[in-house]
Amino acid sequence: MNSNQNNNLGYWLFYAQRCVAYAFADVLRAACVEQGKAYVVTPPQWGVMAVIHGIDGMTIGTISQKRGIDAPTVTGIVKRLEQNGLVERRNDREDRRVVKVSLTSEGENIMRVLDPLVDQFNQDILRGLSDDERQLFLANLQRIIANITDIFEGAGDRFRLLPGKLEFEEQEKEGHTCV
Repeated sequence: MNSNQNNNLGYWLFYAQRCVAYAFADVLRAACVEQGKAYVVTPPQWGVMAVIHGIDGMTIGTISQKRGIDAPTVTGIVKRLEQNGLVERRNDREDRRVVKVSLTSEGENIMRVLDPLVDQFNQDILRGLSDDERQLFLANLQRIIANITDIFEGAGDRFRLLPGKLEFEEQEKEGHTCV
């Protein structure tokens, strides 16, 4: 067994995720401070807000499914967003038992500020990669998730977020080798 972290894919995936998460948090924090907001939107909060942005209400369960996060975790994120006045919960008009979450006007306003910054952040972290390399990178990540799903029951794509038509399958059809 090779425990050398320089050759350990899991180590580098974890480290890359942490680096991206910290940098993304800094981008969001700086934007909120620059706007003079009393709150700071965190990456998990932005993820929830991005899912419901432009939609007239979504249930916690649907947000959970779309973000790949357990429902109790989404509930906590929504609670903090609600405390900051960025989202509101409303009973569904047709079925009062159903509660839907939507952005408030303040939530919509901050998303208009954050969206272009997030787009730029994504461009910045992929700097130096061609469009083909970006597609191959995504295809390889999807292949890894699919492999984990096949090997470990209950792990991998448990929220079924992999697209029906996987990038790695398209890459293989075009003659590119993934992973």
